[in-house]
Amino acid sequence: DDIQLELVRIDPFIRTTLKRSGKRYYARFQLPDVYGVFQFRVDYNRVGFTHVYTSTQVSIRPLRHTQYERFIVSAYPYYASAFSMMAGVVLFSIVILHYRDPEQSKVKKDQ
Repeated sequence: DDIQLELVRIDPFIRTTLKRSGKRYYARFQLPDVYGVFQFRVDYNRVGFTHVYTSTQVSIRPLRHTQYERFIVSAYPYYASAFSMMAGVVLFSIVILHYRDPEQSKVKKDQ
């Protein structure tokens, strides 16, 4: 139960102990916010046991714009402010386009 998993780029970013579940070992961790090519590395060397070394290369990259959620719940106030601004512009445009001076309208009615 002392097998360690390392996430390595040049130096280890994450080093964690693997947990056992039946016949399998697993680890849960959050990837770093650093993009690049990393290796998952297990190097287990104990006297009396078989030497285990495995290394898997992976690339960590940001999500593409199509992989994010369509509507983010924490951004609802921003959505509301954007739509309220659009409604305000439409209302302001209607008022400005249909406004007439009272004196000019009386003069036109008298003629």
